[in-house]
Amino acid sequence: EAVHPGFLSACMPRKGIHPLLHRLTVVATNGSTRRVPTTVKQLGDYLFLTLDANNHPAYTGKVIKGPATGQAAKFKRKFDFLTNATLGKAKK
Repeated sequence: EAVHPGFLSACMPRKGIHPLLHRLTVVATNGSTRRVPTTVKQLGDYLFLTLDANNHPAYTGKVIKGPATGQAAKFKRKFDFLTNATLGKAKK
């Protein structure tokens, strides 16, 4: 079966409208590197990861506790003076 000549030109990307691809070196937390194509040109062309499959909680199962910033933490900071140790004691 022959392919219609207009079909190939419709499937081919247009020239001159696509961004240039650069090679970026991604450095993982364990030091391993991987080269990936990207349209963003960075100074030095290196990207250093702080979270990856070696230390991300979804992969390791460990929980990373960050600073508590929610409403419950705000309540605890506000009323922390009312702990069990000071409850019932009069302030002087």
